[in-house]
Amino acid sequence: MMVCMTLYYLYRMFALTPWYDELYTYYFFISRGPVYAAIHWPLPNNHVGYSVLSGVLNCLGNPYIGLRGVSFLCALANLALLFGIGRRYLKRGLSLAAVLFYLSMNLVNQLAVQGRGYTLGITCYLLSFFSLIRICGKEKAGRRYYVLFALSLVLGLYTLTSDVYWVLPVCTAGGIYLLYQGLLERKEKREPCGCPSLRKLAGLVGASLAAAVMTLGLYGIIWLAIGSNLLVKEEGSGFFGMGHVEVILKAPLKAIGTGMDYMLATPYIQSVERAGFLGRFGEWILNLFNWYYDGLSLVTAGVFAFGALFLFSKIRKGMRAGQGDSLLLFLFLLCGIVLTPVFLILQCALPYYRVFAYGGVLLCFLLVLILQQFGKDRAGALGILLSLALAFFCFGFRGYQNQYSMREYEIQDALSHGGIDQAQNLCVTDCTQQYLMKFLYDITCENTQIEGAELVLLDKRMLDPGFEEMVWEFYHYYDTIPWDYMEDSMEPVYENESFVLYRRSGR
Repeated sequence: MMVCMTLYYLYRMFALTPWYDELYTYYFFISRGPVYAAIHWPLPNNHVGYSVLSGVLNCLGNPYIGLRGVSFLCALANLALLFGIGRRYLKRGLSLAAVLFYLSMNLVNQLAVQGRGYTLGITCYLLSFFSLIRICGKEKAGRRYYVLFALSLVLGLYTLTSDVYWVLPVCTAGGIYLLYQGLLERKEKREPCGCPSLRKLAGLVGASLAAAVMTLGLYGIIWLAIGSNLLVKEEGSGFFGMGHVEVILKAPLKAIGTGMDYMLATPYIQSVERAGFLGRFGEWILNLFNWYYDGLSLVTAGVFAFGALFLFSKIRKGMRAGQGDSLLLFLFLLCGIVLTPVFLILQCALPYYRVFAYGGVLLCFLLVLILQQFGKDRAGALGILLSLALAFFCFGFRGYQNQYSMREYEIQDALSHGGIDQAQNLCVTDCTQQYLMKFLYDITCENTQIEGAELVLLDKRMLDPGFEEMVWEFYHYYDTIPWDYMEDSMEPVYENESFVLYRRSGR
């Protein structure tokens, strides 16, 4: 299966044209190197941890590897981690079924090799739980597992601040489990100062606090860079015209505060009005479930609802019996299922669905645990059959092989017919063309002047004098295009469904 998925992800990595967010990430961060990516945050579009790692891979010289290589490696690592964790808690065959359920999810498949930080975030999520298993085990936990736990939290939050939605539940699950085990040990041994689990709890708290400090330190660098840049450009700030380093040395706290205010004030955080939020939240969560398994949102909702009750029952019984074999897994899943919607309701936030790609981990474990409970001795075979059937249905009939965006694909198609690498003077008529030129041909073009250009690519909507809709990608509309020049000096050489490519005729 790993060989098959490696080949499949390799195909997707090179065959699918990057869509806008990937291209933006490559153009502004990855292509400019890891140091630049680590200190620039104009928008949440910079998944900093991912951009830094990708900036290193980009040194290999292939833009597809630079953009998507980290996600590719993480996608494969996630399958191995899921299988390894599953083997610890599940009956034979169900760990494989869990992996099949996971990789069949639409959201997981779409993000697997995208040049964004979501798949890396899932890797951090799984690594945090893997290290938590080692920490909470009966044997003495090595220091390396506390370090791994802390680093997984740091990298997750450094990549996506929204990963806090899984960071807090993971820490909560580990804390509850160790506290429970510590109280059991204290009761049984009557040694208040000699409880191994309570010492582990102290270590876990210490690792979590260290992770928080490291994360703040990494973002502090970004805040310094943002704040100093804003201060030197703002007239009346008292720092106008000064050098960035000078501002940082003279007023570091002012720079940090300015950068922090800028980041928190971003309009891209999906907060909504509290009035009517719950109604919108219900619709939003069903749409999210549909992104896991297309067309099965109600079934997925039922699995989560029943799964939460099932987990609560198992945890209650396990604590009453003083048994903690699978208790950590149950707590991990329940905290993830319950706490995340609580945080969203408190925030009145409806984030992008892709933020919750890690929820696929919760869902696949719920499915196999339910099968394990009710399938008895046939659970393994039943799980494999059901997961294979679902995988066949999803990959065969749900458009999993489609391009991310047809617009970017058509731009790439049109540019490939223009001999762009031999052109002496280029222009761009929208920003997506600009980013694709950089990604595909390593050409940095900021010229939007059509006159004098050898190649001009026009969106067909630009050809319509009646088209008045504002399109944020466009640098030109019908009224801004020099049609006299186009008629005298340019001729169309290629056309697809959405674009027309013109080349200078020499007339």
